[in-house]
Amino acid sequence: MDIQIQGINKQFGSFTALGNIDLTIAEGELVALLGPSGSGKTTLLRIIAGLEQPTSGSILFGGEDLIGQSLRERQVGFVFQHYALFRHMRVFDNVAFGLRVKKRRERRPESEIRDRVMRLLRLVQLEPFAHRYPSQLSGGQRQRVALARALAIEPRVLLLDEPFGALDAKVRKELRRWLRGLHDEMNLTSVFVTHDQEEALELADRVVVMDHGRIEQIGPPSEVYEHPATAFTYEFLGNVNRFDCRINDGRATFLIGEITVPDAIGDPAVAYVRPHDIDVFAGRVMSGEPGIVRYVSAAGPLAKVEVAVGKADNRLIEVELSRPQLHHLDLKVGQTVYVRARKARVFSLAENRHPSGEALSVKSEAIYDDGQAAAVASGR
Repeated sequence: MDIQIQGINKQFGSFTALGNIDLTIAEGELVALLGPSGSGKTTLLRIIAGLEQPTSGSILFGGEDLIGQSLRERQVGFVFQHYALFRHMRVFDNVAFGLRVKKRRERRPESEIRDRVMRLLRLVQLEPFAHRYPSQLSGGQRQRVALARALAIEPRVLLLDEPFGALDAKVRKELRRWLRGLHDEMNLTSVFVTHDQEEALELADRVVVMDHGRIEQIGPPSEVYEHPATAFTYEFLGNVNRFDCRINDGRATFLIGEITVPDAIGDPAVAYVRPHDIDVFAGRVMSGEPGIVRYVSAAGPLAKVEVAVGKADNRLIEVELSRPQLHHLDLKVGQTVYVRARKARVFSLAENRHPSGEALSVKSEAIYDDGQAAAVASGR
């Protein structure tokens, strides 16, 4: 079942929660609504579900306009962040609830309800726990019960609101992989809300980045991460170092680098550099900026290093190095090093977009030869 969201606006008094949202979700697609608190992502999900009505606009499932229809009428399965299970009911009865409360003419015989519930419990790997109460389950198991309950009604669309938000990091990761496999097996059109960038990038077919009630960017995870269309998207997705820029004769100069930029970008501007796109040298290099190592953490596959750069403000810069790189450099706190950006992205602060809607940004890859740096820039 495809979903078309057309010109959705939502006002709460004088506050605009959503402003002219247009989005098409293909049948069988798993889409993440990603953004910080207050970005409008949960409001949009609730409007898709029928739990909220928009101020204006349309929601279509398979071409049918559903404005005014309830969640039940839309045949939507909804999974809440905090499970919303009935504590006085056993797991089996929680999953069966949506089937048992249907109108008499729509309700299946109890034998069919039992068969369907047990099939779902096998699907979510909870068949042995059918007669336990929610209080006797772990957080991850409760969330799987909530998902089975949402699937029991055979929904046309599955909606999930921060489905893993109440779980610890290890369980979140395990359930993400499990949910992706379940989605692929059932081929349901699914939309989930999250503020966790890693979760959205790992789980979704497409990511919808939202801020202040509007869509910043839509695209596959690799696209929105590697080619962010706005300064907000770049800053929100993953760790990043932000530098003020000086623009002069088509060149953007910032603390640890310089790149060519399109003529459309002017002052004021800002450059963004990912921690893994910064080179560190133990010896002096002509284009490198000197700094002092303030922190080194070698835990995990990437070493995290903080370098204080710049005489004026002693700016702390985050750097990520592979373990072989860290071993080769043999970095110690207090050591003098030289840093320079290998890639950067520049945005105009005066206006994030061209009148045509194209992002005012460039991606720069720095190429080094015997210590001499040349910037190769491509507009996007």
